[in-house]
Amino acid sequence: MFTTLYTSKDVVSTSLTGLALMSLAAAVLCFVGLSWSNERWRVPTALVGAACLVTSIYYAGATGYWLSSGAASAGVRFSAWYTVHPLQIAAVYFYARTQGPVPVGVFWRLVGASLLMVFGRWLGDAGFFNPTLGVLISIGFWLYILGEMYFGAMPEAVRKSSRPVRFGYFWIRLLFTLGWAVYPILHFVDVVIGVGQAPSIIVLYSVFDIVNLIIPSLIVLAVAGQDRY
Repeated sequence: MFTTLYTSKDVVSTSLTGLALMSLAAAVLCFVGLSWSNERWRVPTALVGAACLVTSIYYAGATGYWLSSGAASAGVRFSAWYTVHPLQIAAVYFYARTQGPVPVGVFWRLVGASLLMVFGRWLGDAGFFNPTLGVLISIGFWLYILGEMYFGAMPEAVRKSSRPVRFGYFWIRLLFTLGWAVYPILHFVDVVIGVGQAPSIIVLYSVFDIVNLIIPSLIVLAVAGQDRY
């Protein structure tokens, strides 16, 4: 069955498999990086590694589901987001904590906001209330996360750090600003407009997971490698 369905013309299965392998490779790099990074960088590095590992498992399962049924499941994607987004947000928090004290309350607020950001979209997708309202709720919590990343205690802790740390934080924050904006947009097209899990939507989700997950994870690893002593 795989030989008949898995061809170079099948862009969806190619993108899903590619993301599974890329996420796994990024996870391995992050976990290996724990051995050469400074002790204070091990928590954020391990967190982004775990986020990449969960993503690789999701994409491996999504590939099998697509090849067997020719369809995609939004439910599986939401299951991955419930784990991946909080791990990423926690990694950013501990990234800032390497440079100075950041109140633990910021951690719990950010993790809670990341869960509610996904939960809002899921409620709309599942039909518990209007999908547009779900998108708006999700955007609200995403904007709160950005507010903490731009104006809260985290940028204050990073502001007086070394240039690589400040540069890395700048790019991670920018990717979360521009890249994460794609999720509510695609969800709106998928659910509100009613396009559904069309091949183009699936491929776009996959492409932006490179921008929103793999690149920020490698930035954390690169900064941790430069701050070894």
